Amino acid sequence: MKTIYKLLCSSLLIFSFSGYASEPTTIESQFEAALLCQAEPIDGREPKVVKWLNEQNVEVKNLDEELIELEYYFAKPLQILNVTVPRVRYLGDSGSYFYATAKGDMDMFAKSIGAKPVPTDLKEELSWGDISSYYKYTAPATAENPFPKTIIIGRDDDSKPGEFYFGCREYDG
Repeated sequence: MKTIYKLLCSSLLIFSFSGYASEPTTIESQFEAALLCQAEPIDGREPKVVKWLNEQNVEVKNLDEELIELEYYFAKPLQILNVTVPRVRYLGDSGSYFYATAKGDMDMFAKSIGAKPVPTDLKEELSWGDISSYYKYTAPATAENPFPKTIIIGRDDDSKPGEFYFGCREYDG
């Protein structure tokens, strides 16, 4: 009888840890997936989303009624891949950039996700402002899709020591 319980428990453990993936369940995992181009950006212009975010202690500020220009502030900063994220922004016009202001080691972060330094010939193409230092395409660049979703990592002149930006850049075709 004990063997049957052991087998049953083992089966339950196997199924619970198997690749049966579902949507990210925590606010942290949902923002992480969107920031790393694994899910669509969280659109805080939709009333249902705003209500849900407020329930999660996330404040949303809509800074422009015509374009996408949102800021998300967390009551408790998110911890994403060993960096602290107190704020996320979502900007869009011809394409979009869903990005975090992060505190931590930018070079270690870039290495941890397999990002590469932006080569000189791609600086203008891959830049959002002047922040791009590292990038990682989420799919190969092809003739049909020369600009796949791209994770951009960098800092600008206004960045404080230990602060950088990272997020998902998506181009309109």
